[in-house]
Amino acid sequence: MHNLIMMYGIHAIKSRIKVHADAIQTIYCIKGKETAPKLGELKALMFKKNLEFSLVNKEVFNQLLQQNSLNDVVHQNILALCQSNINLYHESDLLLLLRQSKKPVFILILDGVQDPHNLGACIRSADAAGVDFIVFPKDKNATINATVEKVASGAVSSAKLVAVTNLARAIGVIKDAGIWVTGLAGEAKNLIYDIDLTVPCALVMGAEGSGLRFGTRKMCDYLAKLPMYGQVSSLNVSVATGIALYEVIRQRLE
Repeated sequence: MHNLIMMYGIHAIKSRIKVHADAIQTIYCIKGKETAPKLGELKALMFKKNLEFSLVNKEVFNQLLQQNSLNDVVHQNILALCQSNINLYHESDLLLLLRQSKKPVFILILDGVQDPHNLGACIRSADAAGVDFIVFPKDKNATINATVEKVASGAVSSAKLVAVTNLARAIGVIKDAGIWVTGLAGEAKNLIYDIDLTVPCALVMGAEGSGLRFGTRKMCDYLAKLPMYGQVSSLNVSVATGIALYEVIRQRLE
């Protein structure tokens, strides 16, 4: 999938240049802002990759923001038009991806994460944790947009993302391949530390607020929770995802 996408923010654009400099078409900067000290590292990286700013006045820059629905973002005076380079797969690719996965298999399943900031953070954590691929529903889930790419800090380009029509059916395919599926749910009796995650496994994280849907919950082999000792009853889904993913790593390193 190579749709054009407008990225924003110094760190996100630096990450894209490091991973896929050839995907960058144009880097826009507001005229007069190109000498800002905070752009120094980015400009040095651009020089190495033979990239230059396209300097535009503020009115043109604002038009670019509006055209790409980026009116309220923290753009830091730069935008980059580039190919998305998303490794997007579909339900029919699951068996192939499972055969290609390292052993023991490690999968993240997102049951309708709708906030693009949370989706980007989950993708970033999954990439850092060495997840083989990430499964999420096509509908009732955040789409991969500029905000997701920025928050993921380059991980969208390296992660394998599987968009499926029927999440419960996709989980069935994963289970039939011998993968043990654990869903995170606040009402679960077991802590995640009680589950054996050294085996081929998939972790399922629910949507913000509502958690796992009934059909998804039924497909899980286990339900587990994170311990909560304070006054709040739950964690942000991206924070919980990071903790759960690294519990898999902790167990596998012992």
